[in-house]
Amino acid sequence: MSDDVNDHVNDHVNDRERYRAIVVGGTGAVGGALVRELLASPRCERVVLLARRAVDAFAGATGNGKLDVRVVDLDALERAARDAAVGCRAAFNTMGVGQPRKVSREELWKVDVEHAAAFGRGCREAGVAHLALLGAVGANAASRSHYIKAKGAAEEALRALGFARLSLFRPSLLVTPQIRYGLQDRVTQAVFPVIAWFLPRRFHGVRVEDLGRAMRIDAEQPAPHEATVQVLHYPDVMALIRSEAAAAPPRSSPS
Repeated sequence: MSDDVNDHVNDHVNDRERYRAIVVGGTGAVGGALVRELLASPRCERVVLLARRAVDAFAGATGNGKLDVRVVDLDALERAARDAAVGCRAAFNTMGVGQPRKVSREELWKVDVEHAAAFGRGCREAGVAHLALLGAVGANAASRSHYIKAKGAAEEALRALGFARLSLFRPSLLVTPQIRYGLQDRVTQAVFPVIAWFLPRRFHGVRVEDLGRAMRIDAEQPAPHEATVQVLHYPDVMALIRSEAAAAPPRSSPS
């Protein structure tokens, strides 16, 4: 990038609000992509990552000097979030159970609902204005599916907290660079994209890198004048990415 373009970008950033962010679930596929996006963003000054153990996955990431990893007990997540989120404007919850069918219903509910609510309460008490939740397409607290019901219950718990902005991301299949869960994952990632094109667009698979980018772009949108709740599906994710690409300064032609 030329010096002229660099100066243009820096001037543009200086004219817009900088922010600090707190993330829980940053070691997962979507969370990892999101953390890298936040670290690389010139608008994000600091990223606080709450994790159950020490994290070294971002050692070589661009902007890793902004990362503050805090090892926490998830059973005390509300207090940990309340302490760590002071000064943060944006919060992101990308926690989830990788293979829901391999854990008990109680464990799924604890992670997806109880921990999500605890993180939300702590962030709200710390003064965070905007929270984004990674959920699932079809989230509905009245669903007969325990998984979909849990995702819906988490959303309802967060809606009740009264954030100035609440962004509820509802992806369908998450497309990852590597096969994470063996043969079943391999088959799903190969077959589902073909089937999805015959379904409404909200069911299209989304790359975890695109979802992480969209979550970061959404957090950098202008603050609303009044409280808002957004539900974002695949078309909304792709629209956010296109909006940033359209707003990017043109590259200078080679001299």
